[in-house]
Amino acid sequence: MLKRLIARVDDFFYRVILKNVLKLSKLGHGFIVSGAESGENFEHIYNNKPQGAFLIGKYIDRILLNLPSVRATRERKEQIKKILRKEISINQSKGQKTRILDLASGGARYLRELKTEHENGDVESLCIDKNMRCVNLGRSLAGREDVKNLKFLRGDIFRMGHLKAISQNIDWKPNVIIASGLFIYFNDPTVERILKETHQFLPSGGIVIFQSYENLSSRKLMRKTSSTSTGEQWTLYYRKPEFWKKLLGDIGFKEISISRDEWQMNNVCVARKDA
Repeated sequence: MLKRLIARVDDFFYRVILKNVLKLSKLGHGFIVSGAESGENFEHIYNNKPQGAFLIGKYIDRILLNLPSVRATRERKEQIKKILRKEISINQSKGQKTRILDLASGGARYLRELKTEHENGDVESLCIDKNMRCVNLGRSLAGREDVKNLKFLRGDIFRMGHLKAISQNIDWKPNVIIASGLFIYFNDPTVERILKETHQFLPSGGIVIFQSYENLSSRKLMRKTSSTSTGEQWTLYYRKPEFWKKLLGDIGFKEISISRDEWQMNNVCVARKDA
């Protein structure tokens, strides 16, 4: 009886009191109203400039932007950029262009920040998202920042045949595929299917880059106060590096590398299709 009462009080605190308080901040409002996975939220996280309603809202936003899980998100972006720059350099030494396909891209901040590489013609990127709002966001920001050779299209990432058709229609095949924040939302069979299709789609020597959560310090806060853009409860899948090493190896990937942030929350995984 007491445990049930405590659970109800806890639920009321998070879903009613704290949820309304968080709405005063820009990030809290975005996670609750726009959807936790929205591109606008990630842009705000990357900009790292507190905003909100009144001084209290700005203060709350500063706290949220400094949560370990949010700081880990910013670090993840830098890690992905580092991996991409290394792969671009490898391809340059072979006289090859780096063609990047970004699945569920959102605003693709890590690609937009490779502006110089895109301008030099060494990199061409195609960003796919099923949410037209994310597609428009990416187009708008890339246009404003004048990033060349970076396109945003609406597409269904679960229909790899559709993506292959797009590739064939524009005579363009990626040698890098990114799925930054994708797999954390889907169960093991779905993730395995997408990675198998990714392996088939990549040319020999191509790489896949993706992010996964081992843990999340703000797990309870996010689960009880946030939702996705479709209104569903924000639910994530957590996996250890050992899971990814086995799965990627079984599929046929080589040179598997998995990094872990200082908070032991984010993993950034890289694997290469055997040349």
